[in-house]
Amino acid sequence: MISNRSLPTDTVLPHIEYQDLEEALAWLGNAFGFVEHYRYGDPIRGAQVKAGDAWIMLNQAEADSVSRKRLGSGSMSLTIFIEDLEAHFERAKSAGVAILEELHETVYGELQYAAGDLDGGRWIFSRHSRDLSPDEWGATVSHAAAPAVQISPMLAVSDADAAVDFYQKAFGAEVLWRIGDDHIVAGLMIHGARFFLASEAPSSGTRSPNVAGFTTVRIELFVDDPESVHRQAVLAGAKFRNPVIEHAHQTIGPRPIRRMLQGDVVDPFGHLWLIGKILE
Repeated sequence: MISNRSLPTDTVLPHIEYQDLEEALAWLGNAFGFVEHYRYGDPIRGAQVKAGDAWIMLNQAEADSVSRKRLGSGSMSLTIFIEDLEAHFERAKSAGVAILEELHETVYGELQYAAGDLDGGRWIFSRHSRDLSPDEWGATVSHAAAPAVQISPMLAVSDADAAVDFYQKAFGAEVLWRIGDDHIVAGLMIHGARFFLASEAPSSGTRSPNVAGFTTVRIELFVDDPESVHRQAVLAGAKFRNPVIEHAHQTIGPRPIRRMLQGDVVDPFGHLWLIGKILE
């Protein structure tokens, strides 16, 4: 399956109707921090928004449709996963949103709250707080869920504190966790993409590339504005290597990449970062 920038999600894309879509867009942005991706129609017929990693289509209701508020009930609710849930909750309260459930931890290991929107819709905002098997809190498991397969690089660095600081300044990385004092291991995330770093450990066979004198790995970072990120990385201390330019490829496979923007830098610890954006 090829990628499509008009439908960034490959899993589920909910569609929600609003009686006044223009008003709903402004309200959702102010109350819940949804960011508009695009809109279409004149007058407006639909729009796509995102919060965190969740993408949602919003539609203008037809003239004869009845809102959930007028019906007095709804048949579904949406759960959106937010990392900084406490701040999100305070934002919603400050915006005067109707809080249907206060912030609390559920028996199934989620920290969450529920809120109502201007058309009577129910929204749940959540963050994982514990890893629980369903049978631990009383559910009956029919088919065990297999964990999703993930590959995340762990970068060996000569100075872990300096590396954390650099990746925050260069790429806007968020520190998810860290352990250790002398030998540091940390989990970071760049706009949803997770990776790890660790103090180099020669006894375990790891060296920072700037100490070893070479690297065997290239890290590809895909962003909306590669020129800006490339420039920001250099300002933060990365070594300029190649500018961001357009590349054309003749590739085969179910998800070919035909055109892309890409440039590269070397970070202060010797890791090679290719910063790009897929165009086609």
